[in-house]
Amino acid sequence: MHQQIHPLFLICQTPLHAGSGSELGVVDLPIQRERHTSFPKIEASTLKGSIRNAIERAILRKSDNKKNDIKMINQVFGFDEASLPGFSSDDLKRLFREGEGEAKTEFASCLGFTDARLLLFPVKSMKGVFAWITCPKVLKQFVADIELTKRMVVKIPEISSFFLDQHQCVTTPKSALTVKSREGKNVILEEYTFGVSSESEELVTFGKWLANNILPSNDQLWREKLETDIVILPNDDFKDFVNLSTEVITRTKINNETGTVQDGALFTEEYLPAESVLYTMVLTSDEFKANGRIEEPKVREFFNKHLPPVIQIGGNATLGKGMVNTKFLNPHG
Repeated sequence: MHQQIHPLFLICQTPLHAGSGSELGVVDLPIQRERHTSFPKIEASTLKGSIRNAIERAILRKSDNKKNDIKMINQVFGFDEASLPGFSSDDLKRLFREGEGEAKTEFASCLGFTDARLLLFPVKSMKGVFAWITCPKVLKQFVADIELTKRMVVKIPEISSFFLDQHQCVTTPKSALTVKSREGKNVILEEYTFGVSSESEELVTFGKWLANNILPSNDQLWREKLETDIVILPNDDFKDFVNLSTEVITRTKINNETGTVQDGALFTEEYLPAESVLYTMVLTSDEFKANGRIEEPKVREFFNKHLPPVIQIGGNATLGKGMVNTKFLNPHG
């Protein structure tokens, strides 16, 4: 169905709430998670809607040829008669009318998205402020996803050689996170101590590769941190952190007449922390149309041109939540 696959990185600049609805658990409004791992994710439908909204706003704000671009949005993302302010359903259908016939608006979009997976998760550290943690399960899945593109090579640590016991970790040789003790080097994350079982040069290589692909070339401070402060934890320990170290915020509403909490207005929300790094696969294809269809390269060009460098994903946009940097993976690695 889709002809090309393009990895897109998402770096959280502010906490992000991609909600899964209300629950009766400890957190009233939890974030979306994979069913089989409980790792945080962003559903493809959430992602596609947020990206479409960001591109629509960008085009309405600065496009010199709004009609053509608006038609292109509906061709690329799928027809949605209610998505654009200032354009009625009839206006949009008129753009898709062929001759005097009926408007042909029932077709699949040229763009697809996979669920955004978590790659690096920030955790408070005793030294170095915070660490980006990951695990063998996440790294193996990342490599498998990248290999779907069939044109990129990712150099990551030889995970199969890491037999990490519980509370052991792999760091880089120049990590700013390590604390020396009589038993050796440790990394202290939250209140938990992890013994350093290996210092991997390949992890440095992976950090440099990632920094080159997701960070601006002039952002030297963050590039150095990404090269040195990634920590590989055992799968189970990583799972514990991504379940127990997300941000949980209590919110309330005050009754203006009584000055007290309004009934039913005290609740908790879960957020993916700022500095979390996720990735999704953008799937592109030709337009689904018999004649005069848009070819895949033009679909990709349109998307690359109009995707803003910063978009908003998830809830509480008016509170500054969900601001995310977008960065396509360099096709040359």
